[in-house]
Amino acid sequence: MKKLLLFLLITACLSCNKNPDNELVGTWKLVSYCKPTSSTNCTQITIPNDKGVFVTFTNDKQFNEYFQNTKPIEYAFLGCGGGSYEIEDKDIRIRALCMSSSNGRLIKLVSLTSKRLVLNPYGTGEYIFEKQ
Repeated sequence: MKKLLLFLLITACLSCNKNPDNELVGTWKLVSYCKPTSSTNCTQITIPNDKGVFVTFTNDKQFNEYFQNTKPIEYAFLGCGGGSYEIEDKDIRIRALCMSSSNGRLIKLVSLTSKRLVLNPYGTGEYIFEKQ
């Protein structure tokens, strides 16, 4: 009986630990962000409904950013297109061709739920995504 209770307790504890990789996989639409204007300030931007900025994270660690009715100059997350990603200490390292370093960029993962992703790529302001 004690072994059964211990097994159930361990199983319950393990199921409570969320794996950010699994939650992150999918396509996310950028809905708003705070565009940095200096190292300490930013301007809040809301993406119009007729435009779209999407990022996709796949199971095989691929990252892609694409646009609908807009260009990276108007609205963007990184503006880099595709590349790869990995989770590092609960943050996300994205490597894309347009980045100047092969190390890519480590992006702060502020929060992640099944429907909402909040990132802070520049240290100032948050980028808010909704799961598609």
